[in-house]
Amino acid sequence: MKTHIKSKYIWGVGAILLIALIGSVYSYAQLTDSTSNTLQSPSFETSDSSLPDKNDYMINDQENRIINRYVCLDKDWERPYCDDYSQWLLNLELYPDGHDVRYYNGMLKSNASRINVGVLKMDLVGTFNSNGKEVSADLQQCADACMRLWAEYLWEKKQYSKIHFKGGNGFVYEYAKWAEGYRVHFDKSWHASWRKDAQPDYGYNCFRKYLSLVFMYCGTLTLAHELKKIAATDVRPGDILIYGGSPGHALTVMDVLRNKKTGQLRVMFSQSYMPAQEIEILTSPDDDYAPWFTIDIEHKPWVNSPQWYFDFNKGSCFRRWVGR
Repeated sequence: MKTHIKSKYIWGVGAILLIALIGSVYSYAQLTDSTSNTLQSPSFETSDSSLPDKNDYMINDQENRIINRYVCLDKDWERPYCDDYSQWLLNLELYPDGHDVRYYNGMLKSNASRINVGVLKMDLVGTFNSNGKEVSADLQQCADACMRLWAEYLWEKKQYSKIHFKGGNGFVYEYAKWAEGYRVHFDKSWHASWRKDAQPDYGYNCFRKYLSLVFMYCGTLTLAHELKKIAATDVRPGDILIYGGSPGHALTVMDVLRNKKTGQLRVMFSQSYMPAQEIEILTSPDDDYAPWFTIDIEHKPWVNSPQWYFDFNKGSCFRRWVGR
């Protein structure tokens, strides 16, 4: 008899709880429906019209240059910059579509399809042994890739005096002195100085030795202090999006699109990462994995790249090479 009463009591309580649960679900559904605009993630506050639509652009995997592979089909968008460095970047060669990013040691990068839409056909700078032979090394990371592109452009154009990078102790590593045969020496207190040790050599192999030295003593922290800060509305190809720290991260702006009607910006980025890897063209997770990132710092003060969140309220910013 006690068992029967207890069973009826449990069923009664269960029925009451079920009715209450159904009522709560219905009320929440009504609330969600009426306030759906306020329940969205802050990452998607940008209006739909500013986000690249799949029909707005085309990735032509038969082309091997940035300017030809990534094509904006919307005539309201234009490339507003045609200076020499912008055009040099846009005409860099890419590996065939589907190329897997490789680290300095030959290993493949995992999940790369959610990180990039292409890979630059450019090797990695390593270190040089006592016999002068270059060997693979975990050297060309994020800031190094930014310096590599700028230095390669200037070296190709024979603008040697503009190739210089400042180290953490304030010492400036000048390519023009390196090419003339001067080498960097450190005393017991790690103060650096130049000394004439070799014959002049402006060849590419000697240039790579210079880059190897620079990559060892310069990074995101030094680069952030060396470059000049610019407004996000003034960004152009070749500029650097950077958070200077240890750790920090840096991306090179490869392409800029501007909307002729609204002034809205879309930006393409490239990066290397840790450990040292091939330079990849990033895809934007907030823009339906398009090759361009929507830039609207006034309303969205951040850039959410696949492997680093750049917060403009916490030190991240766009910077430009001095002399551009």
